[in-house]
Amino acid sequence: MAAPIPTYQTLTTVEAFRKAVNEHFAKQINEGQEYDERDIKRFNEIDEYALMFVRHAQYGKTFDEQKGFYHFNEAMTWRKQNNAYDISTDRFPSSYFDRHAVFYKNHDVNNSRVLNCVIRVFHKGQEDNEAVKRFIIYNFEEQIRTHPGQRIAILFDMRETGLGHLDYDLIKFIINSLMYHYPGLLSYMLIFKLPFILQAAWKLIKSWLPTETQNSVIFANEKTITNYIPADQLPKAMGGTRDEEL
Repeated sequence: MAAPIPTYQTLTTVEAFRKAVNEHFAKQINEGQEYDERDIKRFNEIDEYALMFVRHAQYGKTFDEQKGFYHFNEAMTWRKQNNAYDISTDRFPSSYFDRHAVFYKNHDVNNSRVLNCVIRVFHKGQEDNEAVKRFIIYNFEEQIRTHPGQRIAILFDMRETGLGHLDYDLIKFIINSLMYHYPGLLSYMLIFKLPFILQAAWKLIKSWLPTETQNSVIFANEKTITNYIPADQLPKAMGGTRDEEL
């Protein structure tokens, strides 16, 4: 039986959390040294963006304001330090788009965009990991700019993947980014066709996630993936009906 896709219902309002944040971090916001004023403007003016922080600060029937403050500060500080607001397509060569390693394509059954990560394309020890990380950031940024408040599903395509492809550093970066730098962005991670040789590795990776987030890691094969992504959005090789590959 397939694991259910997580659903969310907020326990406080955007207005209440926004007011609390502006009061709690008044010094940092007013001085403008630790946070990018453009990020603060977006947080204060775009309800859907602020809602992402609200969602990330709750678990079950509990909303944790202090957790919300922590993730707000972590995200805003990191964004300023890494110039996240300014990242754009002109920072990357065309090969980063042509190789089809990290890219958006298709929507899941909840109409969430699917960010595909084709792990077999990567070669551990041969990649410019810092550049790859910036490209991953670009994809996260593209989502919150064009679809603020809308979660994404991440599909890790593990077909034809071996130990030489799975780079812990990059996977850990993705997880940390979603937990601390892009709170509220992730709906769930879908791990497709995990080879037996990598099962122990993914158990370790899953342990890096907070307990309340571990249920958002879903393992799927050709028979179960259509519980999450419709068959007409998937190639036949992945249990879908389309002739083309991803």
